[in-house]
This record gives sequence, structure tokens and C-alpha cells, in this order.
Amino acid sequence: MATREVRVPAETEAYPSADGRVAGGPVEPSLGELFRQLAQESSTLIRQEVALAKAEMRENVRSLTKDVAMLAAGGGVLLVAALVFTAFLVAGLGDLLGDEYWLGALIVGVVYALIGIVLLNKGKKGLRNDSLKPETTVATLQADKQWAQAEAQQVKRDLTS
Repeated sequence: MATREVRVPAETEAYPSADGRVAGGPVEPSLGELFRQLAQESSTLIRQEVALAKAEMRENVRSLTKDVAMLAAGGGVLLVAALVFTAFLVAGLGDLLGDEYWLGALIVGVVYALIGIVLLNKGKKGLRNDSLKPETTVATLQADKQWAQAEAQQVKRDLTS
């Protein structure tokens, strides 16, 4: 007669019950194994958070770089236009003021200076509102911290009971 081998799944093992009989059941992980799993999952979580922060920072820097390049290109074109219009305004005002071109140049210069001051103040205010801070990563890190604290409290309760 052939003997048949019975295999116990890896997650179960034979252990004696209270009455001395051997029974199969799920293996309870040891405290050391639980801490090992917690450490592995925590390190994986931290690596993922760092990757998220890097990706978010890259995206923020790309967006900021694109916006600054557009500002620079627009500023260069506007500078050329401003020079042409300045020559036109100085000549036009000089003719209107009876060939007093110096006075026309002074008036145009003061108007441009006022416009420049207003634009600089708006630009500074806009830069103050821009942020390179990875908002999503900060929020998930706070959520992870709360989760870890709750898990630590649960482990403490389990160990004391």
C-alpha cells in the first residue's frame, strides 16, 4: 500500500492544543517579525514619500522655469517696442512743445519710470505668492505621522493587555 504524504501550508504549522492533540492552524507572527514588517513597510513608505517629494519639486521647478522664460522673452520684446515708442513720443512731444525735445524726453521718462515701478511691485508680490514647497508631500507625511502614532498606540495597548 502506497503512503500518502500530507503537506502543511507554509502559513500553518502543527502545534499541540490544550488537550495535548496536534492541530494545524495559522501561525501567529512573532513580535520580532511584526517589528521587522513594520520597519520594512516604514522604509518603503519613506522611499515613496521621498520619490513623491522629488517628483513634485521637479514639476514645480519646471513650471517656474517655464514662467520665468516667458517673462524674459516677453520683457525683451517689450523693451524693443518701448524704445521705438519712446523715440516716437519724444519726437512728438518735442514738436508739440515748440522744438523742446529735452522736455518731451523728460515727460516720457517720468511716465515710464512710474509704469516700471508699478510693474516691479506687482512682480515682487507675485513671486512672494509662488511656492516651491511640495504641498502634497507635506500633507501625506502628516497623514503618515498620524497613522504611525495610531499604530504605535495600538501596539502599546496590545502589549500591555
